[in-house]
Amino acid sequence: MRFEAHVALRYLKGKRKSRFISLITLISVAGVTVGVMALIVVMGVMTGFDNELQATIIGNEADVRVYDRVTGRFTDPDAVIREVEALCPEIVMSSPFTRTGAVLRGPHSPDYEFLWLIGVDTQRETDVTHLAENLTRENGRTRSAGRLPGKWEIVLGYMLAERLSAGVGDRITILVPSTRPGLLGQHPVQRELTVSGISQAQFTTYDDQLGFVDIDTGCALRGRGSGVDGIHCKLKNHWDAKNVAERIEWELGYGAMTWYESQETFFEALKQEKVAMFIILIFIILVAAFNIASTLIMVVMEKRRDIGILRTLGVSGPAITRIFMLEGLYIGLSGTALGVLFGTLLAFNLTPVVNAIGAALGLDVFNSGVYYFDRIPVAVTFMDVVWITICAVVLTFLSTLYPAWSASRLDPVDALRYE
Repeated sequence: MRFEAHVALRYLKGKRKSRFISLITLISVAGVTVGVMALIVVMGVMTGFDNELQATIIGNEADVRVYDRVTGRFTDPDAVIREVEALCPEIVMSSPFTRTGAVLRGPHSPDYEFLWLIGVDTQRETDVTHLAENLTRENGRTRSAGRLPGKWEIVLGYMLAERLSAGVGDRITILVPSTRPGLLGQHPVQRELTVSGISQAQFTTYDDQLGFVDIDTGCALRGRGSGVDGIHCKLKNHWDAKNVAERIEWELGYGAMTWYESQETFFEALKQEKVAMFIILIFIILVAAFNIASTLIMVVMEKRRDIGILRTLGVSGPAITRIFMLEGLYIGLSGTALGVLFGTLLAFNLTPVVNAIGAALGLDVFNSGVYYFDRIPVAVTFMDVVWITICAVVLTFLSTLYPAWSASRLDPVDALRYE
């Protein structure tokens, strides 16, 4: 072991005249530990929620949505599907769809509500999105019911159905803008539909704003005959969506939108929130770093005589600097290592810990009916741990600079004058 490291370790382990400094050292270690633990747990929970929400969006959105940039519709969707699947072997299933804005009124409400009306091929769409699964009580769903829509039937998101006071079997009135010209120009199509199902997609945008009909009903309401608005495509790997979309645009000239682009604002908001939370929580470690600095300053004051003797024996100023820098780093590294260990353990056992705290306080801390999950989703990633460790070590190192520098500037004559 190098001389500076040996002396720094002896200073850290040796008995000091003042027990107060030892207590402050332990508090500094605990401060770094708590800060690192908080960062690991919070980043793990945010990443877990991000992954779960991303999986929900991927399940309810097609990996790639293909549309015609010029006409906005495909008159022969099966031919387009064959063309796209021949170009992109990554596509495992495709389904035509229609999409239009509409308003509808429930059986017991005089008010109209807006929704996006999606017409789908119910047989093929179940292999592309989670529409059929959203009608079941699986994976924490509690408000879904019914079945896929047939002719002149509709599936409503559960939040929309609650606002309309509509349930399975009720008849609702819908108004859809039509492209079919009339004697007085274009006029909306009014039709009564039967609610065949209530969908719970576990994502507000879908549960609050979407309704689904079969493809024939969607085309009839739009007055387009067999024409559709686009093609939903399911890929072997949804991370290939960007490459597949670019290939379709360049090779076939169609427009293509990926699942990420459809919710890009939401995903960017999640990223910004995670960064902001990281910056806020890093201040916990910063406070611990100030504690380390104050501890080292008191150690320098206590070790004035030792520093004077070392300088008299020929130890250089830079060596004195390294001694106290290493002592501070020992404190920071100990707190960081403990924080990573206990933070990781807490993150992977967060649900039982939270349940125990809730039981002790008589509170439902994590309501699965609100968050849709029966557990707190946690995903501790290697890179998150690496960045948290780097930030903790860097802040610890910076906190040692001034105390170590002030120790190296100590005049040995002044240090030993009254000894």
